Amino acid sequence: MAFMARRQRILENAARELRIMAKIRKENRKLIAEEGGIPLLCHLLHSKNGKAQENAVTALLNLSIQYENKRRIMEEARCLSSIVEVLRRGLTAEVRENAAAALFSLSAVHDYKKKIVEEAGGLEGLAELLRKGRPRERKDAAMALFNLATHPESWRRMVDSGAMRALLGALEDDDVAEEVAGAVEMLAREPVVAGMVGLAGIMRAGSSRGRENAAAALHEICRSGGKVMAERVARSGWYRQWLWQGPRGQGGRRLRSR
Repeated sequence: MAFMARRQRILENAARELRIMAKIRKENRKLIAEEGGIPLLCHLLHSKNGKAQENAVTALLNLSIQYENKRRIMEEARCLSSIVEVLRRGLTAEVRENAAAALFSLSAVHDYKKKIVEEAGGLEGLAELLRKGRPRERKDAAMALFNLATHPESWRRMVDSGAMRALLGALEDDDVAEEVAGAVEMLAREPVVAGMVGLAGIMRAGSSRGRENAAAALHEICRSGGKVMAERVARSGWYRQWLWQGPRGQGGRRLRSR
């Protein structure tokens, strides 16, 4: 028992050192990966020690800055599922925040977007973090969802997982509005009735920022959805009312050019 505890402490200390090294220089990132650091860090994501989890996931985040390491992480057995696990059930807020940031980094590679989207619990975890996380957590979750929304095969899964609903709910949050609006606009290229309903509610009763971002997404729905969808939006009484009253009712604020 004492041996196992001592071994665990050694691994935890190693994770801290790898985190620091991977942050400093790109040469370190390459060396750590080549010497087998990624499997060790993935193993430590299952630690019962919050600090060990934090050091491990943050080290993986730092390593993923390098393109080749993104491949190594994605190809390591159960590494992606372990990152998703700590995204959803990490022992500290910092663990969950950096897990979201790691998914954002990995999703910079187009071929990995679909894998992340299809990983069980990944989108659900990001959506939950966007709804209930701290400002920094929500920012990282929004950035990851924006990246994933750019893959055309992610759209249906984004809706089914609740990520679209979480994005719509965050349109009024200034801290994440830019990333959220961008993701909603991407998703709106496939007209989704559930999204229309959510945007309608924001247009009726949302803040000035939320209404502005909702209008931008509706514009994308009309542009991409063709004549039928454009006519459907135009017939909506709440939309006509907003066009005439909304901007003036919110201090004269105008929509930004898109």
